Amino acid sequence: MDDRKKILISLFIVLMIFPICMNASAGVLSDDAQMCLGCHSDKNSTKQLENKEVLSLFIHGDEFANSVHNPINCGGCHTDISMENHPQVKKIKNKKEYTANSSKTCSMCHTDDLLKQKPIHSQLMAKATCVECHGSHYIKSMSEWKKSLDSTQYCLICHKHGISMTLSSGELLSLSINESSLKSSVHGKLVCTACHMDFSKTNHPVRKFKNIKEYTVNAAKVCAMCHTDEQLRKNPVHGSLISKATCVECHGSHSIKAVKAEKATAKENQYCLSCHKSKLSMTMKNGEPLSIYVDEAVLTKSAHSSLPCTNCHTGFSKTAHPVRTFQSRRDYSLFSLSNVCKKCHTNAYTQYEGSIHFSLLNSGNPKAPACADCHGGAHSVGGVKQNKSLGLTSCNKCHGDMNSSYEASIHGKAWTKGNQQAPICSSCHNAHNVESTKMTTKIKEGCLRCHKNTEKIHNKWLSNPPITLSSFAGAHFDVVSCAACHSPGAVRAIYLSLYDRKTGKPLPQEEVLEMFETDSTGFMGKIDMNGDGSIDAKESWNIFKRLYKKGVTTTFMVKMDVRKAAEAHQIGAKTEAIKVCEKCHRPDAEFFKDVFIVMKKVDGKPTILNAKKEVLNSVFSILPVSKFYALGSTNIKLFDILFIIALIGGIAVPIGHITLRIITSPLRSLRKMGKGGKK
Repeated sequence: MDDRKKILISLFIVLMIFPICMNASAGVLSDDAQMCLGCHSDKNSTKQLENKEVLSLFIHGDEFANSVHNPINCGGCHTDISMENHPQVKKIKNKKEYTANSSKTCSMCHTDDLLKQKPIHSQLMAKATCVECHGSHYIKSMSEWKKSLDSTQYCLICHKHGISMTLSSGELLSLSINESSLKSSVHGKLVCTACHMDFSKTNHPVRKFKNIKEYTVNAAKVCAMCHTDEQLRKNPVHGSLISKATCVECHGSHSIKAVKAEKATAKENQYCLSCHKSKLSMTMKNGEPLSIYVDEAVLTKSAHSSLPCTNCHTGFSKTAHPVRTFQSRRDYSLFSLSNVCKKCHTNAYTQYEGSIHFSLLNSGNPKAPACADCHGGAHSVGGVKQNKSLGLTSCNKCHGDMNSSYEASIHGKAWTKGNQQAPICSSCHNAHNVESTKMTTKIKEGCLRCHKNTEKIHNKWLSNPPITLSSFAGAHFDVVSCAACHSPGAVRAIYLSLYDRKTGKPLPQEEVLEMFETDSTGFMGKIDMNGDGSIDAKESWNIFKRLYKKGVTTTFMVKMDVRKAAEAHQIGAKTEAIKVCEKCHRPDAEFFKDVFIVMKKVDGKPTILNAKKEVLNSVFSILPVSKFYALGSTNIKLFDILFIIALIGGIAVPIGHITLRIITSPLRSLRKMGKGGKK
């Protein structure tokens, strides 16, 4: 036999025998293992755990035979089980407990020091058990196992668990991937390494980040490999978002859906929040930043939680997102007031249009309050019924200087003690139709809402014996503010507000100045003829006369009130109220010493001019102040003289008549005798 034939025969024998030997060495089960498989090869072999979970006890013989643990036999891990003591009853609470206990066996061969040599593996040991990642009976060598998996399957072995990493900022970054969400995403067909290019089955670098923001910025850079800047900036809104938020913040990472699919399935509010849940902002024309971030948790608790976004943001939808610009944040809030809030809150808006706040707003005052200033942003506005303190806290934003006087009052003390029925700002001043207190007597309506039957109560002592008219209290309420009597220690004054008789409303100061052909600085010089800085009776008449000549009939509406706003809030107890009539109804009355003329500007702000007390009781005041009279305090001296003359005349005529009758009595008797009496 030549050498060539010998070589061929030798190769044939080797090729036939080597696979058989290899298979025999790798796949031969020991007698003990085969004995165990006598039962555990049954696919229906299970055990019900204490929590009702079902644990499979089936072992696939061939797969176990090819595992790295075949040589150590079943008893190598199940050290507590032998043919002498098995089967035995074991109590297992749940699968989690089972895998934890099973994994403890691994440490007999695989020590902690060995397992923690790789930092990544070290972190995983605290999150998942050996069995959860590697399995138990079918474990292959690492090199063989890695070859059997694609990169995505390999990555998910660890990342399907609830693992996370702590960043330098202390924030927790989740590293868990939902396999089903990943597969159904637009990136489902990509392998992990398409985005995570530095990672592979043989390389897993350890990265550190300061915070989640830095992580998302780095992660978003990968997106640019497929999604170019030019593509992303086609939509102006999306173009502006790129500089404000990262791709990951809006779109997520491992569960991204196609835009059309996202729009089709997402609810309207959730679609909007996919961007607005990020810390976004827009810049006004004047450079001011405006936050357009919406806190979903706050929105859910707001009064508007059940409304779709488009109820307020008309023109916006899942298919349209117009780009709007505003001069300033104030312009934006006013746009919301006139175009959004009033659509639903028509009654409140109508009341607001008659308020001092709206007048200030119309006059160009940028600080005048609109809806959002009191109620907060549309996304955080609370229900008024739930937030009863709104009528106090919102007012304090501008009128904080009044809070201490309110807290010192009987009302403030009751509120502080927890009495939810105690009056707050809106109880007296109203919520939407707030008026300047110097220009209206309507403030008393706020008092009467709580203090019912007040007129009847006051009529019990407020009278002029022997006359007891039920109208006495009402007459006082028309011209005397509640605070004038119920604010102990306050300084009182008389205010004469200029009204148009025809409209029944205050005559705007701007119109008065126009008719006097002057401005606010020159007005006093026009009417204060003697230059003493105070308006006397004749000068008040000149105002009335000048306006009458211009075709406007006016009158002064008189009101007694406290001098300072803080005093109006310092309402005392009933026992501290003034019930002494002489405080007003006598000459030189204490409460009539200070007199002022008031004119209201278009913006609602009053201009107060000093006046002399004689304005109230001069003949020149008969027409201008015809709607006010206080017995004993505003008596007109000329009328007093005429009254005395009339009284004297009234008494003198009958007395004179009687006297003449007595004197002429003899003459009348003689005359009668001459006409037929005795001779």
